[in-house]
Amino acid sequence: MGRYNKLLEEVAKRQPKTIVEVGTHMGMSAVRMIEEAQKFNDNVFYYGFDLFEYMTEEYKKYEFHGKSNCNFAEPTKKLKKTGCGYKLKGGNTRKTLKKFDPDRQIDFVFIDGGHSVETIQSDWDNIKRLMNDETVVIFDDYYENRDDVGCKKVIEEMSEDYNVTLLDPVDYIEKNDLYIRFVKVTK
Repeated sequence: MGRYNKLLEEVAKRQPKTIVEVGTHMGMSAVRMIEEAQKFNDNVFYYGFDLFEYMTEEYKKYEFHGKSNCNFAEPTKKLKKTGCGYKLKGGNTRKTLKKFDPDRQIDFVFIDGGHSVETIQSDWDNIKRLMNDETVVIFDDYYENRDDVGCKKVIEEMSEDYNVTLLDPVDYIEKNDLYIRFVKVTK
C-alpha cells in the first residue's frame, strides 16, 4: 500500500535516533522504520507498544482491528535482527503509555494501535507530552469516509498548537470500503 512508502519518506526526512510505535503488532513496520533510520544514525533505539497476547476477539471488534493475533516473540525476533536497541511493552496503551517515561528524547512516533476514537485519543494524549519542536508524529487510520473509528475526529479536534498535514496517497481498503491515509503532526 502506498501510504507505507510515505511513512519511510517521513522517517528519512526526520532521520530519528529514537522511534516510538504504538501498535507494533508483528514488527514489520518497526523493522522498516528502523532500517530507514539506520541509514542516517548508528544508534537507533525503538520503543514498541501493543496488546500482543492480551488481544481478545471481543477487543478486536471494539478496536476495529482486522489484523491477525500476534505474540511478543515475533516482533522480538525481527527487532533483534536489526541490531538496534529496543524495548517492547505489552498491554493496553491506555495504561502503558501513561506510565511511559523514556530515558531519551523521542524523535519520531507512529500511532497505529487501536482504532477506536477513545483509544486513539488516549494514545495521542499520552504521546504529545513527550514531544518537542523536533518530534514528528504520524497517525495511521485517518479514514476519509468515516469518523466513528480511526483518527479523523482526534485530528479535527486537535488544538491549534500543532501543525497538521494530511499525507498522500490515500489507499482504498475494499473489504471495509475505507479511504485511508496518514497524518503528520508536529509542534
